[in-house]
Amino acid sequence: MRKILKKIILILNILAAVSLVASYISAFVSPEKFWIFAFFGLFYPFLLILNILFFVFWLIARKFYFLLSFICILAGLPFIKRIIQIDNPFHDKYYYQQKYQPGNTTFKLLTFNVRLFNLYQWESKTDAVTGIFHFIEREDPDIICFQEFYTRENSRVSEEKVKSSLKKCNNAHIYYSVNKKSLSHFGIATFSVYPIVGKGEIKFPNTFNLSIYTDLKIGNDTIRVYNNHLQSIKFLKEDYGLMDTLKLKYNEKQMIGIQRIIFRVRDAFKTRSQQVNAVAEHIKKSPHPVIVCGDFNDSPVSYSYQTMRNNLKDAFIESGNGIGYTYRGKLPSYRIDYILYNPLLRSYDYQSPKLELSDHFPVICRFILP
Repeated sequence: MRKILKKIILILNILAAVSLVASYISAFVSPEKFWIFAFFGLFYPFLLILNILFFVFWLIARKFYFLLSFICILAGLPFIKRIIQIDNPFHDKYYYQQKYQPGNTTFKLLTFNVRLFNLYQWESKTDAVTGIFHFIEREDPDIICFQEFYTRENSRVSEEKVKSSLKKCNNAHIYYSVNKKSLSHFGIATFSVYPIVGKGEIKFPNTFNLSIYTDLKIGNDTIRVYNNHLQSIKFLKEDYGLMDTLKLKYNEKQMIGIQRIIFRVRDAFKTRSQQVNAVAEHIKKSPHPVIVCGDFNDSPVSYSYQTMRNNLKDAFIESGNGIGYTYRGKLPSYRIDYILYNPLLRSYDYQSPKLELSDHFPVICRFILP
């Protein structure tokens, strides 16, 4: 009986190891071509934990089978760094020293999906609008990138009041993808203390999601900031209800619901891959060093992240610590909001404060421009 049990565990271990490798592959295969890999990437953290458990089990059992998961985990070490970082006190100490070197310019960037400033009262226990602007005032960033930006004329979130609330960041690049009844406006926005010397939009077909780029004059240099809001899954209310269900009943209604969720996730993967390809090609042609930030709506082990990052550095990897997660919705939390940047820049003091004013946490990082 024990031999049969160990054989079953071994088979499960093989499946887990193969799935972990498939999650690595997901970062390099476009969901448009083969979407099934994207699901393995989505479950990477769970597959990693599962393989660690198998590794420990076989090690305790003194069986060489532990090598199966061990080798697969080793092969994916660079992916682990995208999920968790160990605090390096020497990193920030070094860059704080660099901050005061003659000729160096420092600035602070904040990116935040503000969820339409709580337009539909998702956060019922707090005044999200006041909280968001008080938070920004305390943080005092030099560059602010908003996704799911919303203004309404003659209201507390009118464009004029938003601009006045941001005070020193009085240079604005705002693009509205939706104008509703000429009073309400939905879009994306970048605000800056630095002069804007160029700007544009990257529009995606058949969606309200988009990216904008803003050229900022910082001292004698020009930096291009890409502010992105890539395709979300757009679950329906009944989808969330099904995912909240603790017990599967395997009836026809539930199976149809599960199938609907899978198709929604699949379609979002495909659409994001098209969007990220368009932005990545645009980035390659940028005449200036770039910072790429925003809500990618995808995990760090994904084609979207891998393609967008390319040769850029990830602020979390370079100057963050702890477990990276920026989404606080009902689904398992992932890091889906990012700050990527040209290696000519130096980052330090990466933070993602656990601010419960949106379904996303803000992401903040300081930069040195040598």
